[in-house]
Amino acid sequence: MSEGVLDIFMHVPKTGGTTINEILKKQYKLREIYDHDSFEKKMMNLSELTEQEKRNIKAVTGHYFYGIHHEFSKPYNYFTMLREPVDRVISSYYFLKDYPGYEMVKEMTLEEFVVKGPEAPNLQTLMVCGSQETADLEQAKENLKTFSVVGVTELFNETLFCIQKQFAWRDIHYTRKNITKKRLAKEEVPIDVINLIKHYNHLDLDLYDFAKGLLHEKLQSLTEADRQQLEKFKRQQGS
Repeated sequence: MSEGVLDIFMHVPKTGGTTINEILKKQYKLREIYDHDSFEKKMMNLSELTEQEKRNIKAVTGHYFYGIHHEFSKPYNYFTMLREPVDRVISSYYFLKDYPGYEMVKEMTLEEFVVKGPEAPNLQTLMVCGSQETADLEQAKENLKTFSVVGVTELFNETLFCIQKQFAWRDIHYTRKNITKKRLAKEEVPIDVINLIKHYNHLDLDLYDFAKGLLHEKLQSLTEADRQQLEKFKRQQGS
């Protein structure tokens, strides 16, 4: 945490962000966090806050598209977590089938969800590029280059360790939250459906590979002492 700098966690659905949120909330005072996904914040638009209230906020989290920093008049650091797109779409489908407010998904097959469901086609690219209509891959990559930390779900502990180093977070030990239990594993999904997901999420596949590259660069820059701390943390978390 840097004094006077706004830390923004872009929470892409079904990437492990709920667990990150639980850890984030241990690092800041409650009044210093604007959590868009909390019930009380859903009742109040960010634009309704006074400038003084905005100045008091040190961290923003939620299912925001890139660009939320324009609501604030202070320096900012983005960080996020992306997930292997095929696995994310499958997880999202089974999660939303049982989630209140998504009754339309209950009646959809996985194939239908891939083509026209919410939170499906190239959602990660849309969120990172900052557009709800056009998935601009190159803009998404340019935006990711400016993020303080870009992580991936498949390297969750490594990502979390980098976040701790970047923002000087305290205790980061955790128990996984919001896991979709009633779902098919990727290996159980027919290959034609896998290929359909890849077709409709080809930009996300590219962006995910790019994100992995950014994370690996950050991991390569760790000191030997940092690497030892990371391995100790992974052992403590059982990975």
